[in-house]
Parts: sequence; structure tokens; C-alpha cells
Amino acid sequence: MMDYTLDELMIATMAHQFSGEVMVSSVTAFGALAALVAKKTHAPELAVLATPESGMEVTPLPTLTLGQFLTDVQRGIPLTMEEIFDAIFCDLFRIWINPAQIDQFGNVNISAIGPWHKPKVALVGSRGIPEDTSHLSQIFYYVLHHNPRSVVSRVDFRSGAGNGPERDQLLGRSGAPSLLVTDLGVFTFSGPGGSMAISSLHPGVTAEMVQERTAFPVSGLTDSVAVTPEPTAEELEIIRTADPLEVRKLELLSGDKAAEKFVAIYERERQALHVAWPARSRI
Repeated sequence: MMDYTLDELMIATMAHQFSGEVMVSSVTAFGALAALVAKKTHAPELAVLATPESGMEVTPLPTLTLGQFLTDVQRGIPLTMEEIFDAIFCDLFRIWINPAQIDQFGNVNISAIGPWHKPKVALVGSRGIPEDTSHLSQIFYYVLHHNPRSVVSRVDFRSGAGNGPERDQLLGRSGAPSLLVTDLGVFTFSGPGGSMAISSLHPGVTAEMVQERTAFPVSGLTDSVAVTPEPTAEELEIIRTADPLEVRKLELLSGDKAAEKFVAIYERERQALHVAWPARSRI
């Protein structure tokens, strides 16, 4: 048995979904590492996008403060936002989206928690998700804390469309949810009416645990379902080499633990920048 952590299991699982000559976004640490693992193992044809300014065909390296420096050094192929949206409209774009809420039919929310007119929490807004969920043939989601507040019966605000009569009438199948990876398992949307269904349970997770932490019945949920494959030694090496400071773990932490980890990573990056920047004659 390999020695691995939950974040590494999830990232390797996410990486397995990428394939083909498509542009892959790397806006989160989990998404960036999944793209990198895929490109270095089974999908070398992927074009990895960092930011429009730094372009694509870069090696995504999770970081708090060095993003522009690292991608500038690589000199990726520059892109405009128009070109990125062209890729979306032509179904040549893939992304792992981390919603605040996802419901049983794959509707997602990254806009607001609570009533729209008086939300408890204001989030980043829908951004490009409406375009993604109306044009792409594959839509991937990941949730780091599978509980009834994040995997809900009904989202507070619909940033991206899931399955249901409205999709059938207005959007068709393009943009329908494909897969959800959480800290408990892997799920499809192949249940009745396009509802969430179990695909595999992570090692050590039971069907009872999943149902207790989900706000609705999960289709096909039994302890006899498949177990999520463990990451390989090669996948673990890629993840750990690309993210030695474990920036990815910030997505799993909160409160004081997240603050302590943030400060530690920031100080290490600041020290690294002082070493690297003069060597490139940029001060």
C-alpha cells in the first residue's frame, strides 16, 4: 500500500479525467496539480493555462505569491480572454470547479449563501460558469468537505446549471455535469432524472458515512460499490515535487490552522524570491 494523503488521492483521481487536445485551466492548487499529473503521465497533448497574461503551455506550480514570477520565467503562449472563451464555445476547454454548494442534480453555487436579496455570505460570483455549463461536453466539480451544507438538496443560487427540465428545454446536454470528486468518493450524475449517483468510495469510507453527510438520497449507494484507485508512485512524486510547500493543503484547512500554514508558506516563498530574483538580474 502506498503512503498518501487525502489531497493526493483526490488530485490523482481528478487528473484521470483529463484527456485530448484541450486547454486546461489551473486556477486552484488542486486543479493545477491535476492538470500537471495528467500532462506528465497519460495526456501530454493537454495545453495547460495559467492566466491569460502568462498564457498556456506552462507548468502550473501552486503558489501564494510567486505565480506571475514563475509563469513569466516560463514564457507561455499568450492568450486573450476572447481566445479563452472561444475555446469554451468550441468545447476545447476543461476545468475543475470547486463550488460552495452543489445539489443532487449538479446545479452549483459560487455566488452567495442565503437569500439573494440578503445573503449571509457573498462569494466570488458566477464568473465563467454559465458559459462552461452551457457549452462544454465535460464539466468536473470537486468538494473538499462533503457535508449537508456543501452537498445540498437545493442550491441557494444557481451559478451553473445542472440537470433537469430547464436544461432539457433551454440548453440541451452540452454543459451537463459529468463528475464530482469529494473527500468521501467519486460521483456521477447518472441517477434518476440526472441525479447524483455513487461511482466509487474512497478507501475507508462507507456508504453510511456518505449518506449521513449528504442532504439527499444518493443513487446506488451501497458498501459493495468500487473503491477509488490509490495514486501511483509516479503521481505522488509529481504532486510532491511540484508543490513541496504543500500549498494544496490550504484548500483543506480553515481557521487558525489555515492561517499558520499560510504564514509558513508565505515566509518560505519570500525567502525563495530573494534568492531567485537577483540571479535573473531583475533588481
